[in-house]
Amino acid sequence: MNLRYHATLGAALVATSSAWTSPSLLSMKRSVHHGINREQPFLIHRGFSTGNGVSTTTTSLASALAAPSSSDANTAGQPVATGSIVNVFRGGLVAARIIDDDLSKVNVSLEVDIPEVVDPSLSVPDEMKSKKKSSEDALGGDLTGREVLFGDGTIGIVVVHRPPMVFVYRDSDDSKVEEPSVEGAVTVLDTLYTLNVPKNLQRVDCFGKSVVTVGEDGTILNRPIFAPIPQVKDISLINKPLITGVTMFDALAPIGKGQNMLLIGHDLEDMRRYALDMVSIQKSKGIKCVYASSGDNENQKELKSLMESAGVEEDDIILVSSEESNKDNMEDASDAAEGIVTAATACAIGEAYALEEGVDTLVIVDNINKHKSFWDITTRSLVDVFGVDAVVKGDRDGGASSEMRAFFSSLVQRSAQYNKSRGGGSVTLLLLQKIPAMVDEKDESDLVFTPDDFEGSPAKIRERLDLLVKKNIPLTAANLRKIQIPVPSTAEGIRRLALQHVDDLISMSDGQIWLDERLQNSGRSPPMDFQRSITRIGIGADTQSRADAAAMRRVVEGLRMELSQAESMDGADFDTNASKKQLRNAQAWLLAMHQPPTSVARTLSESCVALLAASSGALNDSIDNGVLAGSEEGSRLIEGLLDHVRKTVPDSLTEIDSTLDFTDETKGLIEEAIKSYVSQN
Repeated sequence: MNLRYHATLGAALVATSSAWTSPSLLSMKRSVHHGINREQPFLIHRGFSTGNGVSTTTTSLASALAAPSSSDANTAGQPVATGSIVNVFRGGLVAARIIDDDLSKVNVSLEVDIPEVVDPSLSVPDEMKSKKKSSEDALGGDLTGREVLFGDGTIGIVVVHRPPMVFVYRDSDDSKVEEPSVEGAVTVLDTLYTLNVPKNLQRVDCFGKSVVTVGEDGTILNRPIFAPIPQVKDISLINKPLITGVTMFDALAPIGKGQNMLLIGHDLEDMRRYALDMVSIQKSKGIKCVYASSGDNENQKELKSLMESAGVEEDDIILVSSEESNKDNMEDASDAAEGIVTAATACAIGEAYALEEGVDTLVIVDNINKHKSFWDITTRSLVDVFGVDAVVKGDRDGGASSEMRAFFSSLVQRSAQYNKSRGGGSVTLLLLQKIPAMVDEKDESDLVFTPDDFEGSPAKIRERLDLLVKKNIPLTAANLRKIQIPVPSTAEGIRRLALQHVDDLISMSDGQIWLDERLQNSGRSPPMDFQRSITRIGIGADTQSRADAAAMRRVVEGLRMELSQAESMDGADFDTNASKKQLRNAQAWLLAMHQPPTSVARTLSESCVALLAASSGALNDSIDNGVLAGSEEGSRLIEGLLDHVRKTVPDSLTEIDSTLDFTDETKGLIEEAIKSYVSQN
């Protein structure tokens, strides 16, 4: 990217903007001829009729483009659209209305009548009626990810294109300016904003600028920040597990290399801790980890503290995060935009390693709540400028329009297991999504609702409510939450919208791990909801894809069903021997899978050992004696068991970790080691 050329072009645009936007020229007719041969200068001819009827044509950019050398002309981007700034947010976000929308076709000639001054009184339909196009396919196209040139010579990147608006994040330090002033025209170039980062980097900002590097390896990795999602011809089946180090995740919601997975919960700190546990175990497996972190200064400091407590060294991870000092005066809109670019940059780095180096990468985005905030901000901006008709009803009501789904899919679908022709590497995405905490049940314990309180709820919810009423079950907060119906209150209304958004994300993803607030309060760790957590990779009898390891599959067959049945026994008669046995088995599984966040991550073999101890009945006596998950005795029991087996049959564990499977002979050796430990304790 040639910044000198961009600055010259920007100066030329500013110099001509006064004539270009003069009210007397609002009815002028433009003929634009666009070719994409970069060896030829790009010319915009503006022909208009003067007062005396003489036709005058000016070549507005010829002088600006004459200055660069031939090499500059071959490397610099060429204009494909121009626009006028309508809003500026402190911290770098700029909203602009595009005048010429996508002129990237070869030899396209347009005859367009376009208002040259933004008129906020015009709605989108009215504005579109004022445009007379000579070709039906002349306009259109997504400008997201394109480089944008401002009149002062600074550049930016299109974060999202919502016609006729683009929302651009500037590569400048506007956060230190109380009232940033950016005026005039913007020019969208045909080039995608591309990372050029050294292979040995440790930390970069959201634009891919190296903040910290290690060693002397100067290899440069290149990748557009907003690269398109992988095509089918470039990817292969997901059939290798990415071991997370968290036994419950690997057993019940495994993640395959090249998969995307949502991590959902109300406690963002705990979610970060589990994400860093995943990072801590990847270094020994040669997996490159990239962590996208956005937020204020306190958020950044908290992440550093969590990394230390999880034992994650700086060279274990590539951190994509802006400097802490640039956050103090940033508006929420710019902060959200930076979060979008930060996530995209992390994906681009992961893709660069996968495609150019052929390595497996794990990209963690902390967190994607910024994406929803940003989308809502752009929706309000469209409404403010053009009125409510500028957006579809789904966006106005906080729902998911097809446009919004495409926006989120451009992130969620960047995970891939690339085939050999594309390097054979993979990009696995872990996306953290925070949901609002539940309303305090104590305030509602005596309150009984009526069906009228649920006016406007979806039909399915009303049907379930009618069923409760017919069975004379009171509509209390406790009963409603048992069947996952939101309590009708302001806070629960916000929570309901958040959960609705999460449902939309789930429909786009390959799976989700749901950490439940009530389970956390009960002491379960991880507080994973077995019924809501699942991986969709490998579902179906006719698929060859698998997200889990064969060794794990052998150990946990039928586990989900067994745990779900035990949880559904709430209020049942526990006096029967069958019920007691089922509950004891469930408690043994929970003891084996108990792992607080930032505890030592387990290898695949260690997880298999703990689960084999539960499935073989070796933990039953301990359960009967009150040694349960979450107790100090329980933690000591499992830690001692793992240590004993490691020392007794080390070759068996090595076999599991290297082959991801085990033989019947290996299983027998491990079970003998488990029995010998239990008999001694």
